[in-house]
Amino acid sequence: MIIDKRKIWPADSDGKVRIRIGFLEGPQWRQDEVEDVAGEWEDACPCISFKWTADIDDCDVRISFKGKISCSEVGTNATDDDDDDEPTMWLGYSSDDDLRKRHILHEFGHMLGAKHEHCSPDFPWRFDKKEVIKHYENEVRSDNPSWTSTEVKDEAKTRAQNNVLKKLDEKYLIYSDFDDQSVMLYKIKADWLQDNPDDPPPEDLEENYYLSHDDRKYMRKAYHCRCSRPHSPDLQPQPLPQPAPVPYPGGGVFGGMPDWWQARLFGFMPDMGDQ
Repeated sequence: MIIDKRKIWPADSDGKVRIRIGFLEGPQWRQDEVEDVAGEWEDACPCISFKWTADIDDCDVRISFKGKISCSEVGTNATDDDDDDEPTMWLGYSSDDDLRKRHILHEFGHMLGAKHEHCSPDFPWRFDKKEVIKHYENEVRSDNPSWTSTEVKDEAKTRAQNNVLKKLDEKYLIYSDFDDQSVMLYKIKADWLQDNPDDPPPEDLEENYYLSHDDRKYMRKAYHCRCSRPHSPDLQPQPLPQPAPVPYPGGGVFGGMPDWWQARLFGFMPDMGDQ
């Protein structure tokens, strides 16, 4: 997990971070889905609260469902645009339920100030720039068949730089060790990675569909949250209480265990006193 300290949302006087969010359009079921899935970030960071409002003029974050691409302004950059009709987050449609959930978690990570995990200062490989740009040229050409070769190359370079090749300044970051389970990780092909003797052997990295332990831990750290909500998966289960000794039909008890089981397990019958 990587968070840009300059993009973190400020807390109110009570220590709570309240972010006002609204939808520019979209069917009710998609709006409900976004609110539900985004709540996983609130569960992980109880000092963060998303305030959903229909008053788009009063929103910090404006969500649009138009188009195929999912992307978001990073953190408080969302407040730089004074045009209330312009979205600060786009959530493109997919028929795959899991992929839609990933997009929501990923883009809300950006909205909270997170960067792409493969841009981490701790990323263990170096990228082959030509291979990355080649991938995006194919993607752009497929999306825009009428574009000229120059337009395709220019857009491919922009996407490659913004999505994969961007270098981050460590002094502005809060970050974990490289986390290949982070929801902020893109799918990375081994062909994009240089095969250097000082680096690990290149390997494919898959995108993730859930918040990782470090996603939750470092977002809490960035926002000074002390713990998760009670139902957060980050909490450890509490041990069950030991059963109290109770009378057992036909014999005594020892720590809630029938005496014939004690004899089998321990090789003796406990002295239970008078019955």
